[in-house]
Amino acid sequence: MTRRTAGPGARRARRGSGLTQVLPRLGRPGSRSARLHKTHEASRGDASVVRPSTPEANRFALLRWIGLMGTILIGLGGLGGGALPVVDNPYAALPGGALLGRMLQASSSLILIGVGMLVAAWLFMAPFVGAAGVPGRVGTAVTVRTFIAWVIPLIPTAPLFTQDIYSYLAQGSIVAQGLDPYAAGPVETLGAEHPLARSVPFIWAQSSSPYGPVALSISAALSRLTGDSIVAGVYAHRLVSLAGIAAAAWGVVALARRSSVFAPAALWLGILNPLLILHLVGGIHNEAILLGFLLVGLEVGLRGLDSLSSRPGHAWALLLASGALISCAGLVKVTGFIGLGFTGMALARRLATRWPAAGAIAAAAALQAGLLVATTVAVSLASGIGYGWVTGQGGAATIRSWLSITTDIGVIGGHVGMLLGLGDHIEAMLVVTRAAGLAVAAAFMARMLWATFRGTIHPVGGLGVATVVLVILFPVVHPWYPLWAIVPLAAWANRQLFRIGVAAYSAIFSFLVLPRGLALDPGAVVTIYASAAVAFATLCALAWWLYRRFGRASLN
Repeated sequence: MTRRTAGPGARRARRGSGLTQVLPRLGRPGSRSARLHKTHEASRGDASVVRPSTPEANRFALLRWIGLMGTILIGLGGLGGGALPVVDNPYAALPGGALLGRMLQASSSLILIGVGMLVAAWLFMAPFVGAAGVPGRVGTAVTVRTFIAWVIPLIPTAPLFTQDIYSYLAQGSIVAQGLDPYAAGPVETLGAEHPLARSVPFIWAQSSSPYGPVALSISAALSRLTGDSIVAGVYAHRLVSLAGIAAAAWGVVALARRSSVFAPAALWLGILNPLLILHLVGGIHNEAILLGFLLVGLEVGLRGLDSLSSRPGHAWALLLASGALISCAGLVKVTGFIGLGFTGMALARRLATRWPAAGAIAAAAALQAGLLVATTVAVSLASGIGYGWVTGQGGAATIRSWLSITTDIGVIGGHVGMLLGLGDHIEAMLVVTRAAGLAVAAAFMARMLWATFRGTIHPVGGLGVATVVLVILFPVVHPWYPLWAIVPLAAWANRQLFRIGVAAYSAIFSFLVLPRGLALDPGAVVTIYASAAVAFATLCALAWWLYRRFGRASLN
């Protein structure tokens, strides 16, 4: 029998290019992680996954490695350019930490280079995760493993892009000692010389805690566990944030399948988002815990509604659990309470098949209000934390955030009045514009609640859209606040325009916060961004040359 000899083209295809040969087993098309068969992913609810071609698998594997290299650079740079403690910097004792600390500008630029690689990898992954009417090339499991790989280098590094974690540590110590976190700020409560109080950002040093008892209970438990160690406390809070993100990811997948949204696309937009990775993992913000409680609570509540007719006992148990979970989200930050309204209106819609509309809405509202009160009392009694958070929500409003439209209007209006010789009335203008913004947001939220009751919008969609408007008109807006809306909407919104808008916002605002989370001298800021831009451009040029020289055959 004559053996057929393969031609030169076939032999080249078998051998692949130099780039294919050096791709690790994690991403090569023949490896376990790259076998993205449709039948394999269908068991996970990803029935629309299409098996990628060899070049597609190679491109996706390369993007995963670029993102990983980006977070490695961020992690290394964070040891010197991150949000380090004000005194007794423990990261200086780590290998290379002291050197990076002395090279602040270099390490800050290193972080921004890593951010650039992470953002670029994330953006170029968009075609692989699918969209409305477009099948994806990767499944849920691959997307989750990508997230895990990208965040591992951030776990041991210093806090990034914010100093807020030191407020969490100080407030946790206050609660652990049986003191009242709502009575005074960390400096007054712990003492000006306390190591934790000395690292609290100046703006929060004299302010009582704005967080609810769930957030403070977690901080207190970690304070007891770590013995008020700064390093151990940072790591413990970061692991709790990752647990919250993991819960949110479960909720995103479940809600996406419920809303007929491709789960990997929802995970890519909401969980793999660089803004979330940088600020909720790197910055360790409480939004990670809030989103975990909120999204799990939403899915549990909707499962209860699904079985209300067939298994009423089971359904009501799920609805009670949902109300408690969403209440816990609000007991981290009050914006989490919004979810109670939308699950309540979904319940009212079901009850309205038997009761008058007004009675159904009143019954659902009474149930949700009762669960809110019961959960709040139970958490407060269990933790020993009082109710000072109810009246302590206005502390953050002292900040003038340029991202807040209502704040910008008030400040500009005040300055115009000064130019007209009417005096300095900026604070009075801020009171008016911020109140007007919140009134408009509340009116729009009521409209979305009514639309949910009528069935013209899904509860998850109503929650997300109402939260978008709230964030836009909120008195204080930080770059990561839109995640309150982006993560739930990722599981519901399927329009390409929304995805493009979120991608653009996330990519741009990933660069607009300095790694230390503090203002620096303008000259230092220019040096940091300029050097990072030059280095990143050089890397892009090198990558293009390598692609032209070695990678074209395997990536096209």
